[in-house]
Amino acid sequence: MAAFLPVVVLLSLLATGATAGGYYGSQTTSSPSAPSAPTPPTPAPAAHGYDDDKKLVVVHVEGVVLCQSCEKKGSQSLDGATPLPRANVTVTCRDRKNCVMAYRQRAADDNGYFHAEFGVQRADYYLDKDPLEACFVRLLSSPDAKCNVVTDINGGMLGAPVRGEGKQWTDHRGFKNVVYAAGPLAFTPEKCEPTHHY
Repeated sequence: MAAFLPVVVLLSLLATGATAGGYYGSQTTSSPSAPSAPTPPTPAPAAHGYDDDKKLVVVHVEGVVLCQSCEKKGSQSLDGATPLPRANVTVTCRDRKNCVMAYRQRAADDNGYFHAEFGVQRADYYLDKDPLEACFVRLLSSPDAKCNVVTDINGGMLGAPVRGEGKQWTDHRGFKNVVYAAGPLAFTPEKCEPTHHY
């Protein structure tokens, strides 16, 4: 009986000590039998640690180059215009000091379409902290000898401003990609066949 008594005392101590400061008394948290309040999630840091105007962006500029029809030559109309394959344009973006920060020369595809992509950059490095204000497109040259006179339709000669198209996505690196568009831009024929015969 004497040997049995320590075992009974030990079991009694374990049973009371486990809830009254024995095993869990040395910890500062509540006992595991009592549910604890959920810990609120830690807010995710802002992308790349910048404010909105300092976020890293990838700027894309696209557009179309056309050949103006002879019937509309001398006007701003592009009615009857056709795509001008391999026409060359320059896409320029300016920095916050109004200096050229990036420049791309692109040739249009068979449909007259061109696309220029700029590297990852902080949005606030662009003029007025906005690529929309900082980038423009100019016509450079046409491979078609019959349609190679630069026009200023939509600003193609002096610098066509870009506009937002609502196209944007986040790429696999977590960078925001934004697409802007310019134009349509146009060359016009130097000489046109007379439409009236006398």
